[in-house]
Amino acid sequence: MKSFLWVAIIFLLSGCSNTHSEIRSSYDPSKAPSEELAVGKKSIVLATGDVSGVYPLGTGLMAILEKYNKAAFGTRVTNASIQNAKLVSSNEVELGISMADVLYSDELSQKHLKVLTNLYRNYMQIVTSDPSIESLSDLKGKRVSLGAEGSGTRFTAERLLEAAELSQETMDISYLSFTQSAAGMNNGTIDVAFLSSGLPNPVIEQLLEEENLTLVKVDEETSKRLNQQYEGYEWQEIPSHTYEGITEPTPTVTVQNVLYANEELSNELAYHILKGIYEHLDEWAVYHPAVANMTVEESANIAIPLHPGAKQYINEVGGK
Repeated sequence: MKSFLWVAIIFLLSGCSNTHSEIRSSYDPSKAPSEELAVGKKSIVLATGDVSGVYPLGTGLMAILEKYNKAAFGTRVTNASIQNAKLVSSNEVELGISMADVLYSDELSQKHLKVLTNLYRNYMQIVTSDPSIESLSDLKGKRVSLGAEGSGTRFTAERLLEAAELSQETMDISYLSFTQSAAGMNNGTIDVAFLSSGLPNPVIEQLLEEENLTLVKVDEETSKRLNQQYEGYEWQEIPSHTYEGITEPTPTVTVQNVLYANEELSNELAYHILKGIYEHLDEWAVYHPAVANMTVEESANIAIPLHPGAKQYINEVGGK
């Protein structure tokens, strides 16, 4: 029964649900994409992430942009933030979504990347089925998934353990995607999973229907050490009742998600992407409530250069 449920949730999260069929089918493939918008390419591709978590919002965004623009937009499933940034830097895809801490890193140094807009904040959600694990210091000797190779979850999780002065050698570490981590929690092969996403995370919601879980707290001192070493983090709380059965707020670290483009993306297309987002947030929010909190005023609040086309739109509508 459990395996059937996980097949079902993966199917739903992959964007195959009839819920979004009206938007997804709005693009007419018999009509050629606008040369001005598509810049002579067959389609504009967004690198997103695993089929679980909040990254399927990319599928919704591309469907909405198809609906209101005469160009073809599509998505590419990836391991998320790090892989996305590399794909966009090399112009293998035009657009990407990543966590800001990844973009700030020395490894990438924003090479060939221009920001289109801030998105929502990711909350580091550390889930466990072991009631004895309440804080990061309790992870010693436990079986811990830090997130998939190339993911922002793993990137942030490793920094967080470093800030907590915890050696990975004291744990049994694995690198699993959200869905793999959920399966591991479900079958008892891991004790703890790190999941960085907006609120709520659908994988955690599904797990809570089958397992008794708690969220591990991140203490303020660890958060301060993290911010002394790296840019982009805030210490915030996952509100109580975000998840059924978890009645108290959980302190953790958060980081902004960012939509960005290769620097070669045309100014016109960048402008229309921003216009499509902020004029149709209500439609995009159908895919996940995290989108509902986005504002033009906060769209450019990041220390990475804005794409000129995005800057033009933000200036026109009175953003910062």
